[in-house]
Amino acid sequence: MFVSTKFLTVEELALSRLLFENSLLFAAFAHLGTPFIVDKFFSLFKSDDEQHRGILAFLLFMPFVGVLLFTATYLFFTPEIKGYFAEQSPMILQYHFLVVPLTAFWIYITVLESYCRNNARIAIPNFIREVYLRLSNMLLVLIYGLGWISFNVMWGLMIGTYALAVVLLLVYIKKLGKLYLRLPDRNFLNGKLLKQMLGYGSFTILGGIGVNLVLFIDKSMLAGEEGLISTGIFIIAASIASIIEIPRKAIAQISIPLLASALVREDHNHIRTMNQKSALNQLIAGGFFFLLIWASIDDIFYLIPKGETYSQGKYVVLLLAIVKVFDIATGLNSEIIMYSRYFRWSTLFIITTAILGVTFNLWLIPLYGFIGAALATVFTTLVYSVTRMTFVWMKFDVMPFTAGSFKVALILAILYGLTLLVPHYDKTMVSAMVALVVRSGIISLLFAVAVIGLNVSEEINGLVKGLQQRFLK
Repeated sequence: MFVSTKFLTVEELALSRLLFENSLLFAAFAHLGTPFIVDKFFSLFKSDDEQHRGILAFLLFMPFVGVLLFTATYLFFTPEIKGYFAEQSPMILQYHFLVVPLTAFWIYITVLESYCRNNARIAIPNFIREVYLRLSNMLLVLIYGLGWISFNVMWGLMIGTYALAVVLLLVYIKKLGKLYLRLPDRNFLNGKLLKQMLGYGSFTILGGIGVNLVLFIDKSMLAGEEGLISTGIFIIAASIASIIEIPRKAIAQISIPLLASALVREDHNHIRTMNQKSALNQLIAGGFFFLLIWASIDDIFYLIPKGETYSQGKYVVLLLAIVKVFDIATGLNSEIIMYSRYFRWSTLFIITTAILGVTFNLWLIPLYGFIGAALATVFTTLVYSVTRMTFVWMKFDVMPFTAGSFKVALILAILYGLTLLVPHYDKTMVSAMVALVVRSGIISLLFAVAVIGLNVSEEINGLVKGLQQRFLK
């Protein structure tokens, strides 16, 4: 939030995010569904004595085919891509081809993370994605801002950091003793099973495209329709709001193997328990981050470089943050549908939502600019969330909300009401920073006391009791 806005122009920042996010969008179909195939079928192959029956070699080969197909397709459509951005965002034309290597490395990062996850190892892969890559990118932006390297060199090194992430994951798998590179067992991976895997993967490709269209198409369409300045403002606002989703990613990664197993057993009681507990704890964490962000949003924009420009996206933060809190509060509905026998419905929902999202963006961006893009995301996310939740309720008799959900909502409303009592003050760098720290500290303390005191979450109260026993010994 500080380094990128300080050392990159608004256009450079928008370009950087577009390259990264478009690579994620393209990776959603270029991986040929491989990460989802791992999650769905790994339990059938799992056997250290037989080196997981050679599934890793299969997982490494499938994305290679996908990368070749994607590269050929991207080259074929390059004239259309250039034509779309030429008028409003001509800077993209110089760098758009960097999406190809970024997409390739993202694919292998995602596939290897899935392999690690199904070997019950998520800490190091998460560290590589969430810490190593972020710190590396930040340091490269800092070095560029100090004038030590050019923008072109910075991007070459950034791509190198993603290549290194793939190497680090392979080294980690080797250290775990799970780098089984034997060829797949043909007797086990027969035509029938292979057909099932590829069929499942093909449906998840469509789903992956839909999800990433919903997540990222607004920024690309903003760049094409309004230019990189509006895109940069929207991106910073969306980045602030995206903090709310961080706990969900961790909870979902932990839950997927357990949830997939419960779905195979058709243990609806266990599915209900997992969904409700994850929904509640996601709401607690996401709601807490939302409260911290929105209570100090003016101070945040005051403190970041070029804040007078980026603060135009203040209400983009509000719109996106509210809908993200609602979405994570609905629990693991996507995962329940995706890893059940109804996975084809998941693809249908996602594709329909993606079409709806593109339609809303085409309608609202020309009318309201980046606010229109935010409204399009809100409408699309609400439709998608309610549809998934209703489907899971009808098919599994599982609803995410509990009495604890309403307690959390009440706590958030009361604490935000208290922040409105803070008197106005003249902002300086020091006063804004002090106010942000003090306000956040008070909110954190009151929120923790309320959640623990009202026994909202069994998991959180159990964690607190465990810490008390440890320190009181």
